Amino acid sequence: MKNSVLSRRGVATALFLLILCSSESCQTRPTVVIYHTDDLSVVLRERPAGYPSLEPYNHSYAIQPDEVLNILEMIQYEAGSLIPFSGKHSRKVFTRQQGELLAPAISNALRQAVPQEVVAFSLADQDRPDRRTKGLVFVLHDELHLIIEELRKPVYQGEHNTYQQLVPRWELLPGDRQRHYASRPGGKGKIMNWIITSLR
Repeated sequence: MKNSVLSRRGVATALFLLILCSSESCQTRPTVVIYHTDDLSVVLRERPAGYPSLEPYNHSYAIQPDEVLNILEMIQYEAGSLIPFSGKHSRKVFTRQQGELLAPAISNALRQAVPQEVVAFSLADQDRPDRRTKGLVFVLHDELHLIIEELRKPVYQGEHNTYQQLVPRWELLPGDRQRHYASRPGGKGKIMNWIITSLR
C-alpha cells in the first residue's frame, strides 16, 4: 500500500515537471537565421555562457534601421600600436558601408527576437574580408546593448603560420548617450567591449 502511494506521488511529480517544462519559459528555439551572406551573418540565439544573466530582454523591440545605423556610426575603439611608444589611436568600429549592411539586419532581428534571445552577428572587414568582427546586440530597459566579442580578427583556414602578428589590445569608447556596462554599482567593474546606448 505504501509503495503504491509513493508510486502515485512519483507519477504526479513527473507530470507536474513535464507540464512546467512544456511552458514557454522552458522552451528554447533553435538558432534563427535572419541574414546570411559571405560578408554578414545575423542570427537569433540564446545568450552565450560567460555573460551576466540579464534576461528577459525587452524583445521583440521595434527600432528603425536608421536609428541603428546612427548608433553603429558613433561607436569607436581605441587600440594600442605594435610600434613601441607610438601611443594609442581611435577609429570607428564600423565603416558607413558596413553600418548600412548591418543596421537593417539588426533592426529586423530585434523585431523577431523573443525575451531570451540575443542578436549575434559576424561581419567581414571591408578591406580585408579574411578578418571578421563578431558581436551581440539586445535591448533592455529602452537601452541598446552592443558587445564586440572579436574586432577585425583574422580568420585562418588550413595550416596556421608558425608566426602570427599580434593584434594590439583595444577598447570601445563611449559616445553621446553611451556608457560601458558596469558589473558593480557606481560604474565600477566596467567591461570595455560592452557599450550601452540610451534609446529614449
